[in-house]
Amino acid sequence: MNPPSPDFQLQFLDYLQRLLDGGMFTATYKYALLMALADLSVEKGADNDQPLPLSARDVAEKFIAYYSRQASPFPGALEGEQAILHQNTGGQAAVINHVREAIPLYGSQNHSRLVRRLQADRGLVSRVTRTVIDQPLWKLQTIGNQTDDFLYPCRGSGPSFELRPGIAFCFRKFHGFIYRLAQDGWLRFVRDRHQNQHLLGDVADLNSFMFGNERQPLEPYRPILREIQEDRCFYCHGKTGAGHIDHFVPWSWYSLDLGHNFVLACDRCNQRKKDHLAAPAHLRQWLLRNEEFHANLISYFECESLPHHRDSSLLITRWAYGRVAASNGVTWVQGKDFERISLAQGWTFPSLLGNTGN
Repeated sequence: MNPPSPDFQLQFLDYLQRLLDGGMFTATYKYALLMALADLSVEKGADNDQPLPLSARDVAEKFIAYYSRQASPFPGALEGEQAILHQNTGGQAAVINHVREAIPLYGSQNHSRLVRRLQADRGLVSRVTRTVIDQPLWKLQTIGNQTDDFLYPCRGSGPSFELRPGIAFCFRKFHGFIYRLAQDGWLRFVRDRHQNQHLLGDVADLNSFMFGNERQPLEPYRPILREIQEDRCFYCHGKTGAGHIDHFVPWSWYSLDLGHNFVLACDRCNQRKKDHLAAPAHLRQWLLRNEEFHANLISYFECESLPHHRDSSLLITRWAYGRVAASNGVTWVQGKDFERISLAQGWTFPSLLGNTGN
């Protein structure tokens, strides 16, 4: 199965530009939907031209994660004032209200754990799913006064839909670019609402508040990593000392903290690897680690209520290595040594050793 042609990929980018320039945006939902389609294409799709079946529930779970930050009060420009940022041309966006009402049910905890609890709340997911169906899902592809359903057939109703052939590939390939476009539009929409002007002022760091730039605390993952790695660096196998908890697929590639993505690394390897993908030998070792210690990892993550999902971690990793290999890019081996991988020269992602699971 081949990827879509370069001409089709250009058509995709042109369509996104027309959608953002001429689409009807009465709330921030459409920006969130574009981000959700990009994320879901990475987590559920593949680098081919096949269609991708999705559901409004898939989108709703993403919406809960995105809006969970924005359902909290924004520190106002006026001293002591706090309020929820307005995200609709009329009343407040329903998803904001749904998430805001659910948050107090789960008490004080870090953001990643809160999101996991919210996404497991069946009532909340059901309410947000209905909003997705009623609002952005079947209205996203309206440009001007006409429907141009380039991304997926626009039936007008229903809880399921399917990205057309080649669309998931393009969302995967241009994931970072789509995120920046959608977040820039989302920020402008919020800044333009007159209800928000007295809160934002001139210097508010709106981007950090709305989308976050911090990583979750990683220390809770340390005990299990020390146990299965026997206090040795994942990359050089030397003693780690205090060590660093490293994102195997770097945070800069995909800002989602999931347990199977973490490894323990020594100071030197952590500093040398930085934001590079690790070389194929390390990739095979990572796959073996997650297979061999599957039961240990799942038991620990569940006991500590730590975010994890092996299938998603695997698909994100496959996507990241596919991007590097498609561009004849380099991966980090050790020290200052790098290894090039290339689809054109026959590089393929290593075969799985067994069945995956959560």
